[in-house]
Amino acid sequence: MKHGQDARAATAGKGSCKNLVRHLRRIVAVAGFLLVVLHIRADSAVLARALEQEGQHSLAALEYRRAALAATNAADAARWHWLAAHAYAAGHEWKLAGHMLDLVEETGLSGLDVPLVWLRAEQTLAERDWPAADFYFDSLVRRAEGAEWQAYAQRGRSIARLRRGDVAGARGGLEGAPLEAAERYAAGRDRRPWVGGLLGLVPGLGYFYSGEIGNGVRSLLLNSLFIWGLVETAQDDQWAVFSVLAFAEFTWYSGSIYGGIDAAHRYNRRRLDAAVDALRDVERPRAVYDTLPVLTLRFEF
Repeated sequence: MKHGQDARAATAGKGSCKNLVRHLRRIVAVAGFLLVVLHIRADSAVLARALEQEGQHSLAALEYRRAALAATNAADAARWHWLAAHAYAAGHEWKLAGHMLDLVEETGLSGLDVPLVWLRAEQTLAERDWPAADFYFDSLVRRAEGAEWQAYAQRGRSIARLRRGDVAGARGGLEGAPLEAAERYAAGRDRRPWVGGLLGLVPGLGYFYSGEIGNGVRSLLLNSLFIWGLVETAQDDQWAVFSVLAFAEFTWYSGSIYGGIDAAHRYNRRRLDAAVDALRDVERPRAVYDTLPVLTLRFEF
């Protein structure tokens, strides 16, 4: 009887040892997995930041995406994806940046509201989607805190509104030099392309109307030269040369008309670009973050 009890105790002891060994193996496996993940995250962060400093933004974005795949929770994955979007944006790969931002939005992580809206605003502005850029910069004005963020967001909103033709709305929220730039643009006048074309009937005048003196002088001289050649060849009955000069004069004369139209468009673009450049003259935000763990994103101006 005693011998049977000893046998059962020995069997139970062996079973407990096996269970203990099994649990220890599981713990070691999980710990090993976590160490591998942390190692991947550390390597990805260090390499990605080095690549960014070298200007290889696409490769840096790939490292951030690799870290996102190795992340153990959705919040960290969203931050890695945001960093990938930031790297793509730095390399002007806006389509890929937008895809990364889509992945961030799917997580619904509230801590990335301002960084997400900021990159969306930059993306839509770069893609010339002026209504969307206006929307995102306006959202940034309402969400962002701090004088620097407000100045940056308000200028971005004004740029989007100027681009979409809302000159009155572009002045909203501005003050100081940015407001002066917006008011200077509003006070100026665009050149009308149809007027430039009409004035182009007199060679050179269409260019002069839009301030392109060099082009106007060249058009006037060349057309005058061809007309003089037509008169001279007609008087000398040199009709073969006359026909060649007539074709050339027709080309240059029609070019004066179309040139006056194009000159007006160029004038308007230059005027708008000058206003936009004045509004862009502000320190842009720079992302500052720790390598591990990626828990916060700070911005410096």
